[in-house]
Amino acid sequence: MGMKNFKHGEEITQTTYELVFDDGKGNGFGFPCDDVGTIGLAPESTAAWESYRWCLDHKDEFVRAGKVVATTRTWRENNTGECTCGKRIELYNEYMGACECPFCGQWWNLFGQELNDPSTWSQGEDW
Repeated sequence: MGMKNFKHGEEITQTTYELVFDDGKGNGFGFPCDDVGTIGLAPESTAAWESYRWCLDHKDEFVRAGKVVATTRTWRENNTGECTCGKRIELYNEYMGACECPFCGQWWNLFGQELNDPSTWSQGEDW
């Protein structure tokens, strides 16, 4: 039996930015910012603000001082679907290409097909 409301995971691409003060090889400080270098530190992050102010006061100690560095990463979300218990679950490789519903214990393969519990699986002679 197949999973209800099965949905293939989408490919997600995200770019984040950091204002860096480092040796040019990534060793130093990086502060989250937008694409033009406006930092996004929370007001309660006192230590981060102190580090940022120190970096500004010691720019000459860094190869890259106040450079905006973009990092782009791409990943694929896991497939999802509605278990027989009615809960929406994420399908991931928990055990041999299958996963267990955290709500009811039903096992599913990564394509939303219902499986027996792995304890009932047997290995063939040619394994």
